[in-house]
Amino acid sequence: MRQPQHALAQGGSAAGLHFEGIFRQAVVYKGRNRDSAWYSVIDSEWLQVGKALREWLSPDNFDADGRQKQPLSAVRAADPNPHAERAL
Repeated sequence: MRQPQHALAQGGSAAGLHFEGIFRQAVVYKGRNRDSAWYSVIDSEWLQVGKALREWLSPDNFDADGRQKQPLSAVRAADPNPHAERAL
């Protein structure tokens, strides 16, 4: 199976999404075929993934110039119990 080799692929994994596959020649754009990479997150994973995304995008994670203080990978790594059930 082909794995995507671009920044989106790295971002999907960093966000906690699972790579499912490539939908080859999914669309024609500017006369060229384009593939679509498919990622997933299931309900049992969403508590962890959603919490990390909210913390990463929180206004507290931005400095006065609008730059993020912590990358998503650091936010996810800081979770001491990533599989614990949490109320949102």
